Amino acid sequence: MHWLFTPAAGILFSATALALVAAGLMWNRRSVPGGILLFLLMLGVAEYTLVSGLEAASATLFWKNVWAKLEYVGSGAVSTLLLLFAVKYTGHERWLRGGRRYAVWIIPVANVAAVSTNELHHWIWTGFLPGAPGTNALVYLHGPGFYLAVSALYAYLGIACFLLVGAAVRPVVIRRRQSVTVLLGTLFPLAAGVLYILGITPLAGLDLVPIACFFSAGILIASVGAFRVFDLVPIARDALVEEMSDAVLVVDAGRRLADLNPAARRLLGLDSTAVGRRAADVVAAWREIESRCCGEQGGHAELALGTQPPLFADVRASPLLGRDRRASGFLIVLRDITARHAAEMEVQDANRRLELHVERIEALQTELREQAIRDALTGLFNRRYLDETLPRDIERASYDHSAFSAVMLDIDHFKQVNDRYGHEEGDRMLEILGRLLRERTRPGDIACRYGGEEFVVILVQTPLDVARARAEDLLAAFRELSGKRGHPVTLSAGVAAFPTHGQTQDDLLRATDEALYAAKLAGRNCVRVPT
Repeated sequence: MHWLFTPAAGILFSATALALVAAGLMWNRRSVPGGILLFLLMLGVAEYTLVSGLEAASATLFWKNVWAKLEYVGSGAVSTLLLLFAVKYTGHERWLRGGRRYAVWIIPVANVAAVSTNELHHWIWTGFLPGAPGTNALVYLHGPGFYLAVSALYAYLGIACFLLVGAAVRPVVIRRRQSVTVLLGTLFPLAAGVLYILGITPLAGLDLVPIACFFSAGILIASVGAFRVFDLVPIARDALVEEMSDAVLVVDAGRRLADLNPAARRLLGLDSTAVGRRAADVVAAWREIESRCCGEQGGHAELALGTQPPLFADVRASPLLGRDRRASGFLIVLRDITARHAAEMEVQDANRRLELHVERIEALQTELREQAIRDALTGLFNRRYLDETLPRDIERASYDHSAFSAVMLDIDHFKQVNDRYGHEEGDRMLEILGRLLRERTRPGDIACRYGGEEFVVILVQTPLDVARARAEDLLAAFRELSGKRGHPVTLSAGVAAFPTHGQTQDDLLRATDEALYAAKLAGRNCVRVPT
């Protein structure tokens, strides 16, 4: 084997070294999406430039032919690995699921098989011509198979570049920098390949593609080593939004749905045909969402979505600002809070039930208290209540030097009423007197059934003469009411005043009792005061 080292061979061997360095750097960053593929791609570049350098340095036709065939292994691997990297890096792995990830290797393998058997069919190249004097170059006369092979590999490169351009224009800064780095590295071999096919080369037979890989490897080394472009692992927007459990809607300035994630489809019962339609036509609760959340500063609300069964969502809307800082639409995030809402409703229902229970308990307590201080038959206070309140009234009157009076009433010949007309009629007389006392006493007065047929009325801020007159009115009114039942019944009354006739409860009640007894002795149906 004869060797003739030329400047082209030196550049190609240098490119091989750079490609191996770049492969090492990428191996240390293999956690980056597609990092392993980029590592393998740089190994493919190293193989491609190495055999290209050996082809450029070989001085015999046989070995040039051998190394030229091996170039197809590296070029096919590089194109395919770049496509696989672009698909994985941009999140389009679904394109190459299952057997399709292996099917993409059919074309480069077929190219290698075709060039390996070229002597049988001459589809790849049909012959050779010597290159420029002193260059050791060989001009390959290409057959139709060459253009088919190159077109297929360039189709791979075109798809890869299209995907990487899409990633480069996205707003994620890390992904944009990484995509631009790979695109720049691809640009040089791609342009060199076009020039080679068109025959635009500085020297006849000089293949610029492997030489351009020198710059590709240099760009990757500079980006990874100096600028640490691949040191951070980007979080893919698609993976982030698509996998979110919260529903995400994007509406444009015309209130049309521009995008929605799978969670939004599930929550709102939408499908992919909803994109491009007016939100009001496909989202049942849109009017309320727009009115409450889509203001200039966005908004937040908890809304019922109007679905069956009803769903409740926490809705947050943020304006999307264009380059002119004007709102060009809204990003709306909906979180399903149906379970929380149901729990809150259960808590509220439990609180309402508890409040009702407490109200019933308080009502029962009030009723029990009323039963404890009121006489069941007449509805008047009982003696227990009188014993509780009269001392306070006496203390208050002593403090402000005010007078009040006490009246003790007794139904005359009540036993005879019971014996002659029956106890039921006697109870009616007691009820009539109770109703009369309730109607003829003021809010501050106290009317109570003292015991049996005896009643006591405390008249606050009432002097003795006024109290006596009111007692006489009560006697007359009762006599009239009982007479309407066909058997008039009378009352006797004793009236005493505080502090004139007693300064304690016992003294005051004793004075009224003595006055009542005096009324009985005077023939009943009259009012008496202590002498």
